[in-house]
Amino acid sequence: MRHSKSVFAVLMGALLLLGACSLYNHTYPVNEPPQPGYELRIVQFDDFGSFWDSNTAQQVLSDVEAQSLSMTSSTFVVLFAHGWQHNAASDDENLQDFRASLGKLSAQLSQPERRAARQALTGSAEFKLIGIFTGWRGRSLPGFLDYGTMWWRKAAAERLGDGDLSEFLERLQRIYLRANAYSRYVENPGHTPLTGLITIGHSFGGQAVLKAVGRPIEQELTMRAPCVTDAVKPVIVPPAPTPERVAIDSFGDLNILLNPATEAYQFARVDGLYRQLTYPYQQTPQLVIFSADNDSARQAFFPIARGVTRPFRPKFQNSHQGALWGKALGEFSEQRTHELNLAAGEPNSLSDDDFMPENRQKIAQYDFSSQTVFAGVKLTRLPNTPVITNSPVEVIYTHDKIIDGHNGIFQPQFLDFLAQYIAFIEGKRIVLRYEEFEQRRQGQSPAAAAASPTPPNCASR
Repeated sequence: MRHSKSVFAVLMGALLLLGACSLYNHTYPVNEPPQPGYELRIVQFDDFGSFWDSNTAQQVLSDVEAQSLSMTSSTFVVLFAHGWQHNAASDDENLQDFRASLGKLSAQLSQPERRAARQALTGSAEFKLIGIFTGWRGRSLPGFLDYGTMWWRKAAAERLGDGDLSEFLERLQRIYLRANAYSRYVENPGHTPLTGLITIGHSFGGQAVLKAVGRPIEQELTMRAPCVTDAVKPVIVPPAPTPERVAIDSFGDLNILLNPATEAYQFARVDGLYRQLTYPYQQTPQLVIFSADNDSARQAFFPIARGVTRPFRPKFQNSHQGALWGKALGEFSEQRTHELNLAAGEPNSLSDDDFMPENRQKIAQYDFSSQTVFAGVKLTRLPNTPVITNSPVEVIYTHDKIIDGHNGIFQPQFLDFLAQYIAFIEGKRIVLRYEEFEQRRQGQSPAAAAASPTPPNCASR
């Protein structure tokens, strides 16, 4: 009898695994009517990382391009890649919450002072907000059974990041660069709307986004940083980092990872590169990582899952390399730079009045990696962390259930903070673009990258 039960259990497990090969592996119907303040598009990918329908993807890109190259309004594109246990079903919680977050961002961009600033600096107060939800097979088994699928869903997310999502993002980047090109401004001085591009990835979706956008960021940092990185050793910040006069501007305006389910090792090279430099006031955040302090899935389950691979991998050079491989990005304390706490009653660091001409330089020179308060939430640098002003990279640990656990990324107060954070970063970029283009149009040469007068001793690293 006991033998029969064991056989039955094995057969049921095998059937579940076989079923997982096809469950949820299909497209979902899309019916997204226009909403006040934003448009939502959905692009779906199969389990191999390929478009389910390349025509749909092409249509989204064509619509974004037509809007971005128009001269009637600014365009802000926000792409979201969901994580484990989600998909593009119309009732998916992530999809519903993404709609709500677009509404919050639209409300911020609609403030009268922001409209006045866009009118003055781009020639049009109007804007269009386009959200793109990238759906993939994050869920592959029903109910609680899906909790056993972490490892092969991680592999699927890697295929997504290496697959057509990468091409899709690169094409969005090309549109973004064309729309914001100086040549368009020369033809219409002061009357060229801005195009903004923000990517957001959660959990395994964060891993996919990092795969796609991390390489351009890494490449640009490599062109500036004087020393090669060494992932098997702790990062050493040189005593005299190389000064940069030109901002790192590698992929879109801002890339955000929320509780990313990828190894800290995958971020180690970027971590070692960006710390070798100092940055001008024109630098805005390029890669911002938020991790919840109560994310038990990444704190406990992730290291266990990585431990399963131990018999199948070579020995690590040392414990530092092993810790980077075994911990999730954001959970490796040496990479953290900031924390996020509730700060009820504290005033916002920037206000809508700062978009007025007499105050505009405050936004233009604001350091978004410094202490920043929006919506009763405060961003601060961690103690004993080297101060890198205007840093393009931030690894933030959140407290007070601002992000609640692994999936609680759409908490109201966090979304309020994030909407203002994004809106003010876009505001800074509008001001800076106007200043740069006006200087170039008037014959003033833009600042050149500064060479380090005394390069750091890379051998000592």
